[in-house]
Amino acid sequence: MKLFEKILACLVFLCLSACNLPFGKDDPVVVSVGNRKLTQSEVYRMVPQWDSISDREKLGFLERWIDEEVIYQEAMDANVMNDTILSTQIESTIRKMVVDFYLQTFADTMMIGDSEKLNYYQTHRNDYLRGKTTVSGAILHFKDWASADAYYKEMKTRVFNVVPTQTPQVSSIVEFENVAATPDSCMIPDIVSYPLGKLSVMRYCNGGLKMAVVTERLDSADVRPYKEVSEDVSNMVWIEHRRAVMDRLKKEWKMKRPIFSKMNVFNEKESQ
Repeated sequence: MKLFEKILACLVFLCLSACNLPFGKDDPVVVSVGNRKLTQSEVYRMVPQWDSISDREKLGFLERWIDEEVIYQEAMDANVMNDTILSTQIESTIRKMVVDFYLQTFADTMMIGDSEKLNYYQTHRNDYLRGKTTVSGAILHFKDWASADAYYKEMKTRVFNVVPTQTPQVSSIVEFENVAATPDSCMIPDIVSYPLGKLSVMRYCNGGLKMAVVTERLDSADVRPYKEVSEDVSNMVWIEHRRAVMDRLKKEWKMKRPIFSKMNVFNEKESQ
């Protein structure tokens, strides 16, 4: 077996280095199995990057091709094509490939104009909202539990639409304004759902005693400019255009041919 592998490797190496075996100079044969010949043009079709891959990769490809071809010839010798299940699968696969290929020929020729894209963008502006939320407020810091407890009892019922003023109980106030992300994940995990205007309970986190208050929340709903979303708009317009064209073509093709059925499901569909 090792002798065969060495012979195969030498043969393939000669093919790779010259590709000029005496099977025809215009399209030299790279390797053959029985009566099946793999030509250079077929290799380039199957491996377009053939010239840039290594000899080891070329050898691996040819060995896999030889293995597959040997098995295929064995299967044909065993008349597997006479198997009804296989023949049905082949017919179904061919039908699908033909349908997909034919429809693709129409899809490849579809052109979308700028007016169609702009019209789609104007009609679907709500799909391209920026959706940015910002909050303003403050984080209050305290030196001890007693000061924090006294401050909370006094302020817990108030609704703040501005940052609280400094008092003797508060050691420092760190304000934030129009931030799109939480300024302190310990105190304000989520800026969208965090209560507006209410002083939070005191917590000890990140080495300090704190309270938090969000005084203002702005929900921006400005539409992203067309230039920023043009690629997505083009894709969506093409999908809609393709669907409309295919529906129209299928209706036209159905009208050209008589279609009959004794199945009740069609009558039920029409009555729905």
